[in-house]
Formats: sequence, structure tokens, C-alpha cells
Amino acid sequence: MTTPIMGANSLALSSELLLQVRYMAPGSLAAIGRKARTHPKSQIRQIVSSIETFGFTVPVLVDEDDKIIAGNARVEAAILVGLESIPVVTLSHLNTEQKRAFVLAENKLATLSGWDKSVLKLEFSDLVELDLGFSLDVTGFLEPEVDALMFGADAVDHGDEIVPLPQKPTTRLGDLWLLGRHRILCGDATDPSNLQTLLKTDQVRTVFVDPPYNVRIGGHVTGAGQHEEFVMASGEMTDAEFTGFLEKTFQRLSDALIPGGLAYVCMDFRHMQNVLDAGKFAGFELLNLIVWDKGSGGMGSFYRSRHELIFLFAKPGDGRRNRVQLGKHGRDRHNVWCYPGVNGFGAEKARAREMHPTVKPLALVRDALLDSTARGDLVLDLFSGSGTTIVAAEDSGRRGAAMDLDPLYVDTTIVRWQDFSGQEARLESTGLTFREMRVRRSESTDACAHDLPPARVRTRRAA
Repeated sequence: MTTPIMGANSLALSSELLLQVRYMAPGSLAAIGRKARTHPKSQIRQIVSSIETFGFTVPVLVDEDDKIIAGNARVEAAILVGLESIPVVTLSHLNTEQKRAFVLAENKLATLSGWDKSVLKLEFSDLVELDLGFSLDVTGFLEPEVDALMFGADAVDHGDEIVPLPQKPTTRLGDLWLLGRHRILCGDATDPSNLQTLLKTDQVRTVFVDPPYNVRIGGHVTGAGQHEEFVMASGEMTDAEFTGFLEKTFQRLSDALIPGGLAYVCMDFRHMQNVLDAGKFAGFELLNLIVWDKGSGGMGSFYRSRHELIFLFAKPGDGRRNRVQLGKHGRDRHNVWCYPGVNGFGAEKARAREMHPTVKPLALVRDALLDSTARGDLVLDLFSGSGTTIVAAEDSGRRGAAMDLDPLYVDTTIVRWQDFSGQEARLESTGLTFREMRVRRSESTDACAHDLPPARVRTRRAA
């Protein structure tokens, strides 16, 4: 005859529910009956990480014959960890039918709840700012899921706020600045010794570079006389010279990248072949061609271009990260990227072009880093410009290494990062802050004029 199921009140008053914890060897425990709930190896590994981080904190529920009612996965993980004993609680008040029903209820009821994503975002936003000493994967949320929560469609990009280009540079050629966990060097990106100075022994997971397009800024990117020309590859090179410049650049990218590392390379339609030739020269594999839809057309006389191209290359090897996985973690990505550009009219866009004539949106660069890197990975930008890659690395928990030949753009990167992070950059050679070095160098009578790039590219073109 079936034992009557006790009502809620009688259960609450039952002395049999005064639960006691004892310790048993995990290998001595076995499942009760059939196991309807499956546990993939990936979940067991996550539970192992949780035990190693927090300890074995949730007792296993067993019956009077030490058969597992709830906790099969935790027992399996405990065996893998090598624990000699784990806490168990005996439920001796349940009859056979209740045990079978409770096993199902214990596994199913928790899955019926949901998540308040706004609260989750706040929790993870706080946690990533702390020096935890462990991976957030122990929460059961994988890093790409956390990234998708924190940088969804509702994210507000304060890092796109505009920093005016300084009138006089603080930085000098050869300066290496430390920006928290990031660094930036003022120097020629094609020089192997500069790359060695910047990276030391570190290797790079992903590159995001926006090299000069070898076109005049005035009349192509902005109106004539509105912005200074770049210090290199600003229309003065022949086609062969520009290809050679890109080949040297790509070789430096190959030197820096780990096997399997990715390189996102921005370029206009006029120089597609130059980029492809340089990629082949460096031994890269072309993975895809990304189109950035800027939403509005730029300068032009016939068809105004509202897009730019981003070539995605890979260095041969097996170290590639795929953080998208066909949208598995909530980030559905394809090769047409829609982000508003700074083309068009309006005071805000005009001010953004004053910071840099080809500035990229923070979200565009950050999303590329989220696609291909994990927190703590090193990313490289050899043409820092307005500093978007460094700010994107700061925003997403990556480490950034950058270079720019123009001291004014190094200054712009530093000021933009300082405004975004609330931290201060320091010159590696002196340990002094950027503010302190600015005061010191502004008092110098020569004002470091001898450290500026050639005068031809430092003066505005006549309107």
C-alpha cells in the first residue's frame, strides 16, 4: 500500500526534516534509478571550476540507502577534482514515489525561472571592475555571454566623446607611454625595433589597424584645408611605394601575431589590390571581406561612398578564437557592419572629424575585439590615430598596444583614454604622468620642435 504523501503543514512540523550534514566519499555514492537529466562534459568542467573556486558548498541529497536524489553532476565533478569526502544530507522521510517525483522536480523547477537582464548587466559590470583572481566562467555564464549582456544594442558609448586635437604635442618620437594595462609608442610602425620596444616579449591575439589610404585628406576625406595631412601615406606615394609600405606593415603584423591570430585591416576601394598583395606577401590567409555601412555618403563626385572595407586576415596556425559561434551566445554577426560614421553634416560629426579625419566608431572596433579575443588578450593597432582601439580595449577588458608616428595623435589617444578611464598615463622612461610631462616640456624653450615629423606634412593645405 502506498504511503500517504504528507501535506505541507505536516512536513514543516516533522522532526524528520531536521536535516543533518555528514561527509561521505563521492565514489561511494550512486544514482537512484534512471538519470533523466544529462550533464555534458562542458557543464561538469564548469562545476569543477566552481568547486575549485568556491569549495564544495552545496550538499548532495541522498536517501537512506545513500542513493543520490539530487547532485549527480556535483558528485561527478568532486571525483574529478579528487575530493576525499563531500557533504551529504539524507532525506529519509520520502517514500519511493516521492523520491522519483522529487528527482524530477529538483531538476526541472530551477529551469522554469528567468533572468532580469538589466540586473545581470549591473552585476557583471561591477564584477569585471574588480580584481577577482578567477574567471567569470565559474558563474556558469561564459565570457561571450557576459560580453553580449554588457555590450548589447542598448550600450551607451561614452568612449566616442570627442577630444580636441592638441595645438602643440607633449609626446616626442620614441616615447613609450603606459596607460594602465595598455601602452602606446610614438614611432614608425614599419620599423621592427619599434615593435620590439612596444611589445617586449608579448604576442598579440588580434590586430585592428586603420592605415593611411595614400590619398590626400583635403578634398577626399574632408573639405580642402579642414584637416592636416597624415605624416605618411597621405597621397605622396606611388602605387608601388604604397604597396611596399603595406608589405612592411603586414610583416610587422605577422611578427606580432600568435599563430592563428587575426588582423582586421581597414582600407578604401581604391587600394584593395595593394592590401591583397601585402597580405599575400606576409603569408596571411584572407578569411573574409567586411563592409562597414556608415549610413551616409562621404566626399565624392559621382557615387558618394557610404561604406568602407575591412579585410579580415589570419596568420597560419591553430590559435584562432571564434567568440561568435553563429550567434550561440547572443551576438549574431555577419560581414556587413552597420555603424553610423562621421560623414555628412552636423556640428557633432564635424567635431569628430576634427579629432581625426577617418575616426572609427568605438562600437565597431569593440565588437571586432569581442568577436575574436577574450578578456586579458593583447590587441595591437599600429596606426592609433584618435585612439579608438585603445579605448575599445579598455572598455572590453582587453589589453591594448598601439603606435603612431604623429605625436599629436599619440597625445590624442592618451587624453581620450584618460578621460574614458579616469586614470593617468605615465611615460615609461621617467615614471611621470602625462600631465607632469606636459608641464615640463611646455617650459622647454625648444618645445621639442626637432622631434616633429617633417614640416611638409605638419602644415595645413591652403584652401
